[in-house]
Amino acid sequence: MGEQDLTDERATATQSGVEVALGPDVSAPAGYGARLARQRQSAGLSVTDVAASLRLHPNQVRAIEQEDLARLPALAYVRGFIRSYARVLKVDPAPLLIDLNTKLAPVRESVVDGMATDYAAARAAGRERMLPQWAIGIALVVLIALGLVGWQATQQPAPAPAPPEALPVSAAPPAPAPMLSTDATASPAASEASAAPVDPIPAPADAAEPTVRSSVLTTGAAPTLVLRFNGASWAEVTDRNGKILLSQLNAAGAEHALDGELPLTVVIGDANFASVEVRGAAFSLQPFTRNNVARFVIK
Repeated sequence: MGEQDLTDERATATQSGVEVALGPDVSAPAGYGARLARQRQSAGLSVTDVAASLRLHPNQVRAIEQEDLARLPALAYVRGFIRSYARVLKVDPAPLLIDLNTKLAPVRESVVDGMATDYAAARAAGRERMLPQWAIGIALVVLIALGLVGWQATQQPAPAPAPPEALPVSAAPPAPAPMLSTDATASPAASEASAAPVDPIPAPADAAEPTVRSSVLTTGAAPTLVLRFNGASWAEVTDRNGKILLSQLNAAGAEHALDGELPLTVVIGDANFASVEVRGAAFSLQPFTRNNVARFVIK
């Protein structure tokens, strides 16, 4: 018998109002709690042993022996605990229950009191141990719901990319660079061509080089526009009437001399790989380049 059990027995005897000595020649305890404690000690059992047999917490066993009903469940369950405790110790539970009833205030008998069983007592004692299982079940439901939401989100179609923003045409650089159409007097076809975004459309591999206007060949004058490429770059040139003079992907070393009815609208897909001459003079693409795409108009 441990020191804790001896302390519990002294506390039980004091709670019952009966002075109990530990000598062999004293009378048996009067209270039901002290009787159970003395019988448990005689059987050589500890509080922990009885708690394991009854599937109760050791503090609940101590509360029974100390007759501390405030630390125990409802009265119906307490009667079941005492019956089970008496069965473990192999004693008659009737005197213990009579002693319990005499210490209670008179109340109306309920059907539950008469139907309390050892199973109900064990279920009440194990209710606290079942709470983590409920918590685990709720957590699993939440995780499944989050997984369904994430799966539905992955099934939504991706939003279409926004069209490229039209680049504004800046003021014309000093001569001999060409004049750029920045006023409202420019022709409607040229204004729409310069303002609208142009998506590169590679020309077929066998597309022929654009034909140079006959005036260039007969007069020997410098062409209006010369494009040279030192790397792969797409380019498109249209004249005043919207006629496409050039629209293809150009390889390194490609060169094009172009004339057409002014204004000419020029779009170069990769300005890093292109050099431009306008009427025989070098033309800088830097003021007209945004996101590596050059757009300008030759008047």
